Amino acid sequence: MVARMEIPSKVSVFNRTLEMKGKPGTLVAINDDGFYEIVLEVQARNHVVLFPIAETVVIFNEAVPAVPTDFEVER
Repeated sequence: MVARMEIPSKVSVFNRTLEMKGKPGTLVAINDDGFYEIVLEVQARNHVVLFPIAETVVIFNEAVPAVPTDFEVER
């Protein structure tokens, strides 16, 4: 099973540099230069913020269906 990402999508953002721990945002793009483009509320206004993929964790708010665990693995 492969999870599909819907963009735009509501996410929680974790980034050590900006000391963000689960800040809500909306992922609007993943650009070719290695950045997430995320809309965040900053000082009561929405701004597009570029987060380096290598330094940022993005958790999608929409959970994926459970993966079945009752299968056998051939070795």
